[in-house]
Amino acid sequence: MSNISDQMEEIKALISSDSKTDRSFGYSTLLHFQEQSSDSPPSIQALIQSSRGLINLIVSDIHHEDEEVASQALKCLGFMIYHPSLIATIPAEDGRLVLESLAKLITVTKMKSVCNLGVWCISMQQFDTPLLAACFDTLLPAVVHALDNPSGSLSTTFEALQAVAKLTAQMSEVMRESSHLWAPPIYRRLLSIDKRERDMSERCLLKIRSTILPAPTSLSKAIIEDMRKNRLTGMKGCLDKGMKVQAVQAWGWFISFLGSGALKNRHLVNDMLKVLEQTFSDHNPQVQIASLVAWQGLIDALVHPQILSCKKNASSQLQTSSGKNSELTLNGFSKSLKLAMTPLIGIISSKCDVSVLSSCLNTWCYLLHKLDTSINSPSVIKLALDPMFQAIFKMGPDSKSIQLWNFCLDLLEDCISAKCSDLISDPKDQVNLCLSARTILPSSGKYSWKQYPIKWLPWDLSQLDFYLKMIAIIITHVAPTVSPESKKSACDAAVRIFRSVLKGVQMEFRNPLNNYDNIMFCLNRIFSFMKKVSEDTSSEGVGDLFNTSLYLIEAAVDELEPSIMESPLYKVALDINYVGTLDSVKHSKIQHQCSFMDMVSPMVYLTVLYLSLVVQLTTISILEMELILPRLQSFYKSVLSSDDPLESFLASVGLLYGHIGFKYMEIWMVMVTCLNGYIDGMKDLSLFKTDSDSSFYRAVCHLLSYPFILLSWSEKDLTLLKSGDTLKESFVLSEERKLEQVIEIWKSLYGSVCVAYFKLFATNTLGCDLCAMLNSYFDENRSIFEYNSELGLCNKDLEFACISFSGNVLVCILEQKLTSDTGESGKECSVCIESSGLINIFEFASRVMKFFYINMAKEPASGVVNSRVFSALTLFISRLHSKQDILSFFEIVSGPLLQWLSHQDIKDENVKDKLGILWAEILNRLRRSQPLLTFDSSFLKLQASLLEKTLDHWNTFISDETIIFWNSTFGKQVNLEYPQNLLHVLHKLSRNGRISLYNRSKSFVARCSTLETATATKCCKITSTQNRSSKRVELTEEGMTAGFNQKVSPPLNSKRKRVELTEHQKEVRRAQQGRARDCNGHGPGVRTYTSLDFSQGNEESQDSQDIRDSEAMLEMWRRVG
Repeated sequence: MSNISDQMEEIKALISSDSKTDRSFGYSTLLHFQEQSSDSPPSIQALIQSSRGLINLIVSDIHHEDEEVASQALKCLGFMIYHPSLIATIPAEDGRLVLESLAKLITVTKMKSVCNLGVWCISMQQFDTPLLAACFDTLLPAVVHALDNPSGSLSTTFEALQAVAKLTAQMSEVMRESSHLWAPPIYRRLLSIDKRERDMSERCLLKIRSTILPAPTSLSKAIIEDMRKNRLTGMKGCLDKGMKVQAVQAWGWFISFLGSGALKNRHLVNDMLKVLEQTFSDHNPQVQIASLVAWQGLIDALVHPQILSCKKNASSQLQTSSGKNSELTLNGFSKSLKLAMTPLIGIISSKCDVSVLSSCLNTWCYLLHKLDTSINSPSVIKLALDPMFQAIFKMGPDSKSIQLWNFCLDLLEDCISAKCSDLISDPKDQVNLCLSARTILPSSGKYSWKQYPIKWLPWDLSQLDFYLKMIAIIITHVAPTVSPESKKSACDAAVRIFRSVLKGVQMEFRNPLNNYDNIMFCLNRIFSFMKKVSEDTSSEGVGDLFNTSLYLIEAAVDELEPSIMESPLYKVALDINYVGTLDSVKHSKIQHQCSFMDMVSPMVYLTVLYLSLVVQLTTISILEMELILPRLQSFYKSVLSSDDPLESFLASVGLLYGHIGFKYMEIWMVMVTCLNGYIDGMKDLSLFKTDSDSSFYRAVCHLLSYPFILLSWSEKDLTLLKSGDTLKESFVLSEERKLEQVIEIWKSLYGSVCVAYFKLFATNTLGCDLCAMLNSYFDENRSIFEYNSELGLCNKDLEFACISFSGNVLVCILEQKLTSDTGESGKECSVCIESSGLINIFEFASRVMKFFYINMAKEPASGVVNSRVFSALTLFISRLHSKQDILSFFEIVSGPLLQWLSHQDIKDENVKDKLGILWAEILNRLRRSQPLLTFDSSFLKLQASLLEKTLDHWNTFISDETIIFWNSTFGKQVNLEYPQNLLHVLHKLSRNGRISLYNRSKSFVARCSTLETATATKCCKITSTQNRSSKRVELTEEGMTAGFNQKVSPPLNSKRKRVELTEHQKEVRRAQQGRARDCNGHGPGVRTYTSLDFSQGNEESQDSQDIRDSEAMLEMWRRVG
């Protein structure tokens, strides 16, 4: 330490010497000692202890006449007033002395190096602001003198610019107020022919930009005067010399310094604008880029957003002070904003180089930044955002503009996403959360987080139309003529922005202060937008635009508030044009089909719009359908998983029924699969419980019936099917796998619905009601199912599909009915349901059997289905015990059953066996009904056709079972009248001893003698029946005996004489003939057994169908006897 102290003493002695050589050596030694002290605390400590003495010596030597001594002294002084440890020890008096000495030195010295080092010391000093302020009036003239640079030294200019930057950083307000004094020497050099001078000046201005802009009035006045005298002429001169970039750069600073004075000096501004008119249209990209950067100066001068106060949630007005002055201010601001936007819109819409476009976008972002929170005003959005977004989005995402496209997408999304901050109460916090600071580097076109944050605020509903308009422009690039990459980019962008908008709308929906009109405004605007996009889609088929439309609807379902989407309060008009075209083809039995302009819930609207798009795909390949169906399934699951899906489900079923075609079977499969999953996942079965008008129940039945609608097309539709070849393109029903899938899906839904209803209700009538509906479809299309040969000509596989589907449905209904009617213990019980419901099932079974029989020869492969149907029917009737149910089944099924039993060419042995077992079970049920049936003449006549075929059937099993049945029933009856068609087979079998005819001869003699007796009143017993219009006529035992004992004499002539009928007999005949004409709707000549009365058990025979005359009876007796 002693050495360091001694060294400092030596240095002081040297610089105090009168010898120039010693002084010079002393300052050189001190400078070296200072440099070494940076890493030596003892050295710093020694300098601190000697600082005051050294300062006085150094300050006196900076004015030394010897340039070397003065220069070295300034260098040592610079270190002393820069180092934090040393500057802190310098007293204020000494500091003031230093600054005043430096200012005087700079002003009076003639030596360039000394002047440079003097200005350098000012740029390096670290004095406190109060000390600098006390000496400011002395320092500023010295700095301005250095800026004027009378010696012409670039180094002096550089150091002076550095001193200005230093003082501005230390005393910004003071420097700003005095900028009219020191700024002109700086901006004048912007037009210098020396590039180094221009660059130094611009770098300095960039450093102090935030301090002097917006320019104070004093600076504006100074530059206005300067522009009028020299600067405007100087810029034009630079343009003439080809220095366009330099002139434009200077123009930008000049216009910035005009500040608010620009609005008051329009003539000067107009003259200045003529300069940029030339450069904006220049073909050199560098000139255009420079012009755009300079345009930011005009933005600084003209855009003063503090005159606006953008009030949150204001509809469309700018809130300012009242009065006429306010209107003028707003009008002036709008004009300034339009002026600022004019060249930007022109350049972005032109075919400029991409670097120019990037620079244009950068300048636009600077404008948005300068607008501050005013950017959120609707009027500002209209002027500053709308035209630029339109211009850029209309370019499309091609290789040239993809960076601009992505940048604007992100900027737009930032603007929209600001809505999410609406939950924050403090507006300052909202602004902080919603800052966008994205700019584009003109050189690369890539993103850069830079200095232009944009203060987005949560938007209100007045901006919704603007956002939807931007999305619509983006979607225009999802067109067939656009490249696949661009289409995908546009599609993704549109959906992403739309989801952001929906999130903002969701915030409005959840706002409890929002009124009804605002909610309806949002719904109508959003739905109108989606409808427009969807209608444009329908003409193009499957493609990116189609997918975009689906994505938009899916986004609406995902994002919007369910309580509003499903609420009955918010109804929207179903203005979908495609729905209007379906009004003329509505299915008469579907009560819940939507009509054009119906008022529906928002969820129903979206459901119909989505399905309308899918069903309009007239030409679509199997691969495309496979891509669409998973999306349809996902969407429909979302619809059904809503809190109240009933209306949407009803509307979807109604819409499906407006489209009859095999290609729609895929859509049906999706709907059924989703509904099945929905029902299986229901825990409280609330939808079933609240189905007061059975609309859901009926819709499910219609959905289950839809495949039969497809399979029962009219001949006209089949002709169209042949010509259009849509079967191969959309739904290949001939594929075994696809057919099995359809059947399994149908069975799964049917089973789920049955289980659900069985949990709620004592009886399950789904099968009965469904069969009633299916029967009506069979009846309406009888020609297709019974006689139409066009079906087979159209597509043979389709015919088998119809057979297979019908059979499997019947089997499913029968099996499910048996399952639901079985108790929890699993024990068998009889089928428990009203007879009217069973009749529907019997009639459906009858129609299916008849349909199978008609197509048996054409479809040998249907044998498996036939066997399953016969087995299911066998099991089902084995559970029937009621006399009424058994008779109903026999009556309804007897027609097609007779066809099957009469057919001798059944090739499938399994079908033959199952048919025989079915017949045997029917006979067994007839014998075991409760109460027991009466096997009399009337019932015999009803069974006559079947017995005729089965008593002597070629299938021995059938004939054996029938003979056993005969012998145990009709064979034991005393009084039977055998129908004419049975006589031959009875004759054959009785002669062979296989059947028994109880008291056959006596019966015939009795009937013959009865008919020949004149006293009919003694031979007949007449009693009243339940039907007032008829009476029961029976042969009495006495009359039969008397008639038998009489001898029958042959007539004398060749013609037999007819026996005259009594009045009672005539009355009975008239009653029976009238009944024959009214056979429960079956037409003349067809008798139904259920219309007869069997309540008397095994008493005398009831209601003989007719009374034979004596000649016919005698002739019959002769043949048999």
